[in-house]
Amino acid sequence: MQETGKLVLGIDLCDDITQVTVMRPHAAEPDAVCFDARTRKEFLPTILCQQQDGTFCVGESITPDMAVLPPFFRAAVKGEPVIFADASYSGRELLRRYIALLLQKIRQRFEGQEIGLIAITCEEASDGEAAREMLQGMFEETLGETVRCTVLSHLEAFLHFIIRQEEGLWKDGSAVFDYATDGLLFYYMECRLANGRRLFTADHKDYSEVIGPDFVTHGDGGQGALTFERLAGEAMGQKPASLFITGRGFEGDWVSDVLRFLSGGRRVFRGQNLYTQGACYAGAELFRGEQNADFSILTPEQVTVDVFLLAENEGQEESVLFVKAGENYRNVAARAEVILDATDKLTFKILPAGDTVPRAVRIAPNLPELRGDRTSRYEIRVFFAKRDLMVIQMKETGFGAFYPQTYRIYEELLDLSQWEQ
Repeated sequence: MQETGKLVLGIDLCDDITQVTVMRPHAAEPDAVCFDARTRKEFLPTILCQQQDGTFCVGESITPDMAVLPPFFRAAVKGEPVIFADASYSGRELLRRYIALLLQKIRQRFEGQEIGLIAITCEEASDGEAAREMLQGMFEETLGETVRCTVLSHLEAFLHFIIRQEEGLWKDGSAVFDYATDGLLFYYMECRLANGRRLFTADHKDYSEVIGPDFVTHGDGGQGALTFERLAGEAMGQKPASLFITGRGFEGDWVSDVLRFLSGGRRVFRGQNLYTQGACYAGAELFRGEQNADFSILTPEQVTVDVFLLAENEGQEESVLFVKAGENYRNVAARAEVILDATDKLTFKILPAGDTVPRAVRIAPNLPELRGDRTSRYEIRVFFAKRDLMVIQMKETGFGAFYPQTYRIYEELLDLSQWEQ
């Protein structure tokens, strides 16, 4: 359960703006956070300004006489420098400074209230582990040990957002058109009922080569709308019941024509904060320890199978859940200690999400000859090298003073792609 008085924050980091939402203790819905009482804007520009004494500031502290540094977030993700006034700055050092100032503003905004967890989302988190590790490391370094944090892609944040809306918005599918900094992106999800569990599967398409960041700005708005209509019709072949329009590229008169086209037969919403809300929902679920056995989220980052280890306990065979479908494959770190019998084998059951018939997989490791009297003890680890590549590792741990540990390790790779739904 969430500790009394602790907040959960969702932060959407983009190259141009930063948005923050807060889930208060025992609340069911997140609230947008405004840092400027005068403008009431629900975002901060993702910029750093340098004062004459060399210090940096963000937000409403910025004044016209300060030097505004060029955008740095993408440079930080790529490990590139930022050139300003004939000087070279480390993009990651600038991002680290920005995060420190952002968290300082957040603490001032919620003075006297403790923060329990921060969930960060960004588009770049879908490109691999580097961006996730960098952001998590920077936030943890600044926050210290008292606040947990997690990182999600925009696709994951969208899923966590949509499944907490009314059923009519996601039952027959939902999608997002995001006209982002680099161009048009399309996220989509489908829902199906299988074996008593709702499965939410999702993926994304990149249309930035067709509709880039300057497509409408430098081109004809009417032609842009026609091109978008053609592309949208191709992308939405499954005709999702609901559609969300987000991104600062969806501005100007041309968007009215687009919305009229998209609204035919579906509900269309336009807004800028679904990712930060989705991150906040996901963060609150993680912080509160809530687990919903009725559904699984299966994005390209999530495991698509339940994995059980068959074991004997007091003469009865039991199935021990090692991995649950819907876990981020990078976070899987299942362990158990077993004593092998004379068969010298381990048996796992693999149950694809939504299926009812498990597949039995027997592992016969090449280990030293078993000792008598069931004195061969091993630590079993299960983790993932890739989403569909499971690693089963066995390490001999000895058995008391008479049978010291040999430090021998056996690993086997199991390709799960053959069973993906």
